[in-house]
Amino acid sequence: MTLSAPALEAPAAIPPESLAVVPDAQAARRLARSYRELLLENLAHALDHAEAGLEVEVPSLRERIASLDPSRRFSPAIYLGFWQLSEAFRSGVSEQVVDALQWLCALTERDIFDSRFHIGSILGEWWEEPFVRELRKPPTDGHREGDVVLQPLLEADLTDFEEVHEDALRLIEEADEGMWGEITEYVSRLKLFVGQGIHAVSSPRVFGAVYLQLPPEPTPLGPYCLEHLVHEASHLALNALMAHDPLLENPEEVHAAPIRPDPRPLYQVLHGTFVLARNLRVYTRLAERRPEEFPLGEAFERSAEAYARGYGTLAAVAAWTTVGEALFSSFEAPGELA
Repeated sequence: MTLSAPALEAPAAIPPESLAVVPDAQAARRLARSYRELLLENLAHALDHAEAGLEVEVPSLRERIASLDPSRRFSPAIYLGFWQLSEAFRSGVSEQVVDALQWLCALTERDIFDSRFHIGSILGEWWEEPFVRELRKPPTDGHREGDVVLQPLLEADLTDFEEVHEDALRLIEEADEGMWGEITEYVSRLKLFVGQGIHAVSSPRVFGAVYLQLPPEPTPLGPYCLEHLVHEASHLALNALMAHDPLLENPEEVHAAPIRPDPRPLYQVLHGTFVLARNLRVYTRLAERRPEEFPLGEAFERSAEAYARGYGTLAAVAAWTTVGEALFSSFEAPGELA
């Protein structure tokens, strides 16, 4: 039997205050809830599709999904379960669909709702393995350069890093309460590893988790943590928004990118420009409040130049949806970020 992927439910209405590059804690809470509602709708629709196509019944799983409260934050595990089920449908292999359903059936209530923030090594929770395996695959699209190595930390003492993380959050809150609110809303896991090929990654597949490489010495750990928290939380915010609306009519067109040296699809250009705007905003404000600790040097100038490249590409070639046009109108012209 050949299975087709289920069509996704029509996205819910987007909270209008979410259509801004400037972060807003209240908007993040509303958008995050809407994103969870959309996830539950699509999970229920996928179960309908599986039962119709395979003549299987999963009444307990269906009841559990129907009972989930979208006002509560979910763990990344349930997003991973939906991704695996979607990939199984795309494969057209019935056994993979049944396997993905079984994986979802194995999720406990604790697995689904354990969204308390914590820091730990990769592979510290049982559900991570499929995503880490995917990250370790050799790159096929040129997105990552070189070999990808992700090694868990085993029994490493993370006390020092936990203190660095707390300090970084305090600085972000001091500079931009909206950005701090987004991070505390969207990020529920900080998964650390040693290796190469990836510095940091977040994904709708494990929404809420940020995977972060511990940098080699002498990289200052505080600024490194601060920059990646802002960067990856911003990716999560934009991913939640793009689940409701594609923003671009031409997302796959390839053009000059702000960060990468080679051209990228426009949706990646949008992501890069969006996160650069947030990082520049935070560092500009930190420099105003703590000029001796956060002088705006060469790294800031390179980021500003990258933002200008991304902004220029989007202004020149992006074909926006109505929602995307509203979002882009909130971007500051290069040189005017504050």
